[in-house]
Amino acid sequence: MEAVYTEDDCISSLQEAARKLGKSPTQAEYRELDFSPCVTHICDIVGGWNDAKRAASIETYEQVGEAYDHVPLYPDSNGYERWVHTHKGEQAEVSVHRLLAVSEFGFDAVADKQIHHKEPIPWFNTPDNIIALTKRQHLALHILMEDFDVILD
Repeated sequence: MEAVYTEDDCISSLQEAARKLGKSPTQAEYRELDFSPCVTHICDIVGGWNDAKRAASIETYEQVGEAYDHVPLYPDSNGYERWVHTHKGEQAEVSVHRLLAVSEFGFDAVADKQIHHKEPIPWFNTPDNIIALTKRQHLALHILMEDFDVILD
């Protein structure tokens, strides 16, 4: 049976965490303490992490770290635009045409697909210029295009 917590339980647990840490706990620090109720329950019951901390008379942090107002955009060696982000030394990147396909067709519809530009312009990323294809379809299309100078309408 799942435990039922009250707002008072949430507030006193946050206050205990603050005493133990000697400062206002972040969500990550609170999780590491393995206190109950959990962060999710506190947010659900009280209305949000900072709301719970205010109710417990604990300092809140509105922002931790720098925020980005943009993600750097770089062309790859073939001219395809990619968004690149580095966090804690790990670099992640994704092609703009793949992001466009996800927004147009949905994540599941493109998860195992390759995204093809109908017009062979790698930076021409518009909904009308992309299609999602299997790897086999994409390869076949490029062979056709090369052999017969095919352009999709």
